[in-house]
Amino acid sequence: MSYQAQHQNQSPNYQDIREKYQIQGDYSQSDAYRQQQQSNPHIGRYTQAPHDKGSHQFSQNDLSREHRITNSQNVGHHDTSHGHNHSGNEHHEGHYNPLQMPCNWEIAQKHALSRRTAKEKTKDPTKTLAVETCPCCGFEVDREDIPFCSDPMALSFLGSGFTLFYNYLKYCIIILFIQLIVKQIHNLYTNYEGTYCSHIKREKMEGHIIEEPYCPDSIFLRLSLANKLDNREALETMQVLNFISIFIIMFVLIYFRKSQRQIDTTIDEEQLTPADYTICVKNIPTGLSVDYKAELTNLFQKYAVLDSTKEIIVRKVVLVYDIEEIIELEKKLDTLIERKKEAISEHNFDFHHSSVKQIEEEIEHLEHQIHKIEEEYELHNTKFAGIAFVSFDDESMKQLVLQENPHTQLERIKSHWNRGKLSGLGNEDLSWQGQKLFLEQAPEPNDVDWEFIHITTNEKIFKRVRAWIYYILFESAAFFVIYLISHRLALLGDEAHEEELQGKLDEDTKRKINIMSFSISMTIVLFNKFGVAKIVHYIVDDEKISNKTKFQISFVYKYALALFLNAAIISFLVDIVILKNVKGAGGFIQNESQIFVLNAIFPPFIWFVDPWSLCKNIWRKYIISKGEKALLTQQEANKLMEEPDYLSAKRYSDVMKTMWFTFMYGTAIPLGTLFSAFGILIYYFVDYYNILRRRTVKESISIQLSTEMIEMLEYIISWCAFGEMIMTYTFFHEVSKIDILLIILAVIYQQLPMEDISEYLFPVENNEEIKPYAEGSASFDTDYDRENPVTKHKALAEWNQKQKSEENPHHKVKKILQQQDEFGYVADGHYGRR
Repeated sequence: MSYQAQHQNQSPNYQDIREKYQIQGDYSQSDAYRQQQQSNPHIGRYTQAPHDKGSHQFSQNDLSREHRITNSQNVGHHDTSHGHNHSGNEHHEGHYNPLQMPCNWEIAQKHALSRRTAKEKTKDPTKTLAVETCPCCGFEVDREDIPFCSDPMALSFLGSGFTLFYNYLKYCIIILFIQLIVKQIHNLYTNYEGTYCSHIKREKMEGHIIEEPYCPDSIFLRLSLANKLDNREALETMQVLNFISIFIIMFVLIYFRKSQRQIDTTIDEEQLTPADYTICVKNIPTGLSVDYKAELTNLFQKYAVLDSTKEIIVRKVVLVYDIEEIIELEKKLDTLIERKKEAISEHNFDFHHSSVKQIEEEIEHLEHQIHKIEEEYELHNTKFAGIAFVSFDDESMKQLVLQENPHTQLERIKSHWNRGKLSGLGNEDLSWQGQKLFLEQAPEPNDVDWEFIHITTNEKIFKRVRAWIYYILFESAAFFVIYLISHRLALLGDEAHEEELQGKLDEDTKRKINIMSFSISMTIVLFNKFGVAKIVHYIVDDEKISNKTKFQISFVYKYALALFLNAAIISFLVDIVILKNVKGAGGFIQNESQIFVLNAIFPPFIWFVDPWSLCKNIWRKYIISKGEKALLTQQEANKLMEEPDYLSAKRYSDVMKTMWFTFMYGTAIPLGTLFSAFGILIYYFVDYYNILRRRTVKESISIQLSTEMIEMLEYIISWCAFGEMIMTYTFFHEVSKIDILLIILAVIYQQLPMEDISEYLFPVENNEEIKPYAEGSASFDTDYDRENPVTKHKALAEWNQKQKSEENPHHKVKKILQQQDEFGYVADGHYGRR
């Protein structure tokens, strides 16, 4: 039956869907407000109990255009008119044009100031009259620097992720110093006092008896396990101390999780962000002739919670679109801009030449085409991707909706294989046209990768399988090349050692071999630092991950594993397994000791020198010196004036590799623990300085990244147990019971739900005060509509207009005054970007 026929009878026809599912039901509304809402026959909860107030039944019929408009008016009319950019210089006065040429360096400088890692200045609501914002991103220009000596909690305005990273570094340093105090200081002392390496051994070579010490004369070997091979008592003491230190570290790791949760909770209590009010809804049916915003509002306000006494109010719905068409048009736009630059250059930098004007007209036409497509997407839900961000009036409503609408990974898999459909839906399932809606906590707006969020599950699976194949091929090739180099170097060392015993090795040749050994080690370190990082970044980027936090997690896993394999496992295979050169010249002890030193000094040194910033500063000065001949658009000039982007994943990877490496080989080379501890300590201060003064932060990293990094860090227990057993067997040709016990404990520890155990032992209370959306949104520096590429232009224009409106000279200050009148107190006063 058509919708019009149903409307004439004043009651929807539910018989078709009842017969289909052999169930009965009706729906009721809990209050006058809900009675005014019109329901969409496509949505609701399936039920098996008739006449249940919390159950709802719907037929599968289409809504008319009039009904969509009515519902849209209930939610609030969404104006889809975009302000059009003009590609030439003749744009409206005061209108920001990202493609204007020549660029305005003053605007670019203000953009750079608005994007630096600094807090917005505290404002007096009674005195502040105006706030200057960047026209391209909406951030405030006037900021105050954070002191270098400040606590990392000062970065809370960026979100919890960055403060959590510095707490992560602190606990890594604490763990390393626990190892030093409990185990390694004793090991260093007993190694230094050992005499094994100074013992003389007699070997027969070419008919002659040769006498030489068991180990070459080296401080690294003297302070290693090799120097006490004849001290059984010291070995047993070392094993006991290792066991004790691991138990202490296990407890510290559990408490570390609590510390991270406490920081995240504290920052969450202080900062109100869009994610505090928002959920991400997936598996929404696509291709329907409905107003999705209105229908989702209707769905969640009436059917998301079965208890009709609990009111749910939706404040905003932001839809996700497939923007592939827009991306392709923007690529064409980039091509036209390059043509314009070439034309300007060919005609002696005459920006008003006829050929330049002709290209400007093409650019303007293409811009208008892009804006028209964006309007079409919004107005008619064209290219809707089946994902939406729904914001509620307060956080308690959001939590209630999430609690009452859980889902399992198995349900998502079944739904994927059945093209979104899911059989056996019950009363507790929130669904739309037979598709269960999957609800989850939304990431922050600037944590969403809007370019990839619309990618289908099939494409994601294909991309990620392909990425892993590329990664395995690349790492296998890199591993094999480094293995060949290391193996050849080890053979040269053996040949040199034989020549030395025969008296045929002169000092110059010996010096050349040592220089070659160090150079190859440095080359491997540089390749790991720069080459591997770049290639892994390309591989992970090809996975098209929809969330920047998840992107960084994937990057850390692959990058840290590659660094660890190249630095630790290759040496193990070459020096111990193949050549069995553990304590000789150019052997395992000497090579790994060099890596410990380089690893402790090199990363913080490179990070302190910061070649990325140096190169960008030089390039920036060169471009600015060219003036109008620079031929940059305003958008390109803005990007040039920014500091390089900060990527947390690379920082985590450096630290993770160091921790794994240290715990695997710390038993044999206790001096390495000392190097690593001070290396990370220096890294901490250098990184904190860089993020405050030499980096631009554009991402809001959630606690999920930190939690995953703790999961990876806990592998130090396994690496320590494995390293202890391998070193004991390598040096003493035996495996002790305590080593086997430690391996068993490590395996058990890795399998336990440590996050749940930590939450049980160290609960963290959340005392956050519930604030309504109207109040909380006053301190938002970004939102989902301002980050969404389709709605960004209009949302930013509206935001900047509110900030600069004569009627409202200081939108945030006015909001604060309204809060004082309406709520009786001022909001939290934090105005930094997340």
